[in-house]
Amino acid sequence: MGAYHNSSGEYMRCAYTTLVLSLTVIEVLAVLCVFTQPAYAYIDPGSGLFALQTISTTILGIVFLIRRKVRRLIGARDFASKSEKVTKQ
Repeated sequence: MGAYHNSSGEYMRCAYTTLVLSLTVIEVLAVLCVFTQPAYAYIDPGSGLFALQTISTTILGIVFLIRRKVRRLIGARDFASKSEKVTKQ
């Protein structure tokens, strides 16, 4: 059911907002495709490697942040269970 299971009106508002936003993005992309012009640009191998480095660094950074958040969550859970064991003894 999701986060909006209490009120169907609130769920419909969220769905409508998402639909409007999606259609707006599609319209902007369509307009940009219609009015494109040739670039007449040269891309050397260094530019490609720089783009590859940027993409790989971004992906690895996201993986690192997610991993850190998961470890923090698991660590907090483990700390709570360890403290319960200590208080029981």
